[in-house]
Amino acid sequence: MRCRYGREGGISVLDVHCHMLPGLDDGSPNWEQTLAMARIAVEDGIKGVVCTPHWIHGMFDNTRPIVLAATELFRTKLRVEGIPLTVYPGSELRIDFDLAQRIGSKQVLTLNDSGHYALIELPEDIVPQNMAGFFWNLQSQGITPMIAHPERNRVLIEQPERLYRWVEMGVLTQLTTSSILGRFGKDIRNFSISLLEHNLVHVLATDSHGVKSRTPRLAEGLKQVEKIVGKQRAREMVFEIPECIIGGVNISTFDPIPFKSRSFRSSLFKRFFSFGSSSSR
Repeated sequence: MRCRYGREGGISVLDVHCHMLPGLDDGSPNWEQTLAMARIAVEDGIKGVVCTPHWIHGMFDNTRPIVLAATELFRTKLRVEGIPLTVYPGSELRIDFDLAQRIGSKQVLTLNDSGHYALIELPEDIVPQNMAGFFWNLQSQGITPMIAHPERNRVLIEQPERLYRWVEMGVLTQLTTSSILGRFGKDIRNFSISLLEHNLVHVLATDSHGVKSRTPRLAEGLKQVEKIVGKQRAREMVFEIPECIIGGVNISTFDPIPFKSRSFRSSLFKRFFSFGSSSSR
């Protein structure tokens, strides 16, 4: 099934990774800030968001019933306030080798509770062993993993061929707007650019956590992505593919382009030094 596009010439987009639900993790602390984030999103052209509070076993135990209840309450408050934002339930799931079982038993949430797409978070400084087996285990149960912000993982910056192999086996990836805008530093911005050029990004999302920094805005980052992959591909990353993910519908993606050198860090700095120093924000 092919997902439809939005209005011709329209600017409405979808955000499949945000931390708006209050008091559940390190995102919004209260409903006042949650509603303020919702207004920012609408002003930026976002028409729908998947609320993805962290699930980290023993730290943020945001089980499926907790997130569903909070999302429903959020919908009620949006109606009362007259904020035209559609919200969906989800979770950002920290890597856990029991995750397929937890999803199957409905302990934790997939994106929009469809059972088809799971947003997976890696630690920033390591990559656990046997990730290919972990991803295959999810895929064997009909769940497509989508890696949250792989551009921020230090191991993948050094060894991007690992990410290439995962994408080649059907894993999706999500790039964060703050990364492409340089707000996590030049190294991460330059790696983000390289991932886009190698067809290793499928979704652009805000990963928003508040109203002052990491805000729920996609438009500025979208403009940067358009410069690298073109308007049509960029629009797919913020509308068509997210719409398919929310609907639990299969998507077709471009083949990833392999990296020519395993020594990525040195080539990264050589290639982007002048570009990064002149245009990073």
